[in-house]
Formats: sequence, structure tokens, C-alpha cells
Amino acid sequence: MADPHDEEEKPLDPAVARVQERLRRLMLIAGLTLGIGLLAVLAGIVYRIVITDPGGSAALPKDAATPTVSLSGLGLAPGARIVSSAMDGNRLSLTYADDDGTSVVIFEMPAMTVVGRLRVTAD
Repeated sequence: MADPHDEEEKPLDPAVARVQERLRRLMLIAGLTLGIGLLAVLAGIVYRIVITDPGGSAALPKDAATPTVSLSGLGLAPGARIVSSAMDGNRLSLTYADDDGTSVVIFEMPAMTVVGRLRVTAD
């Protein structure tokens, strides 16, 4: 039985050779496009990791006093206990419990003005 690898390869037909060369070029272009796209995505990820947010919070000087806010300064009843807090942009939400039940107060952060109050009741 003859080994198929022993046969000499016949030269390709010129039309088939042109099609094969065109496919090689198209695959090279597709591969380069994919590579450039992946590099762009990786560069974007690295940029977002490395570059700091310019609108981020400024660090306090080392000798600055820690600001303190009293419950009455926030408009909360004496004896109120803050249960949780949450930030959304420049709004602060404080959930507190007092003798009357649980309430939520929403503040506008720069001026600490009260935007809204919610009382949570069990019905």
C-alpha cells in the first residue's frame, strides 16, 4: 500500500492560489483588528484603575480636627440611635431608631439640609 505522504504535491491552480492568498490577507487583517481591539480594552481597564477620580474626596490635613455632629444638630431626637447610613451622590440617608420607632432622614450633604423624612410604621 502506498503512503499518501510520499506523493509529491502538485502545484495549485492559479485561481486557487489567488483565493488562498486572499484568505491569508483577510485572516491577517481580522487577527490584527482583534488584537488592536483587545489592546484598546485592556488600555481602558488599566486607565480606569490607575487614574484617580478628580472629583474624589480631598484628604484632610494631618493636624485637622475630626468633625463632630450632635444628634440635635442633625435634627434627631435625643436618645436616637443611628441604625444605618447610605450615600448616593451628594445625599446622605440616615436610618435611626428612637422611642417612637424607626425613621429615615435624607440630607443634602454640602449644607446638611434635610431633604426628606420618612417614618417607618408597622401596620
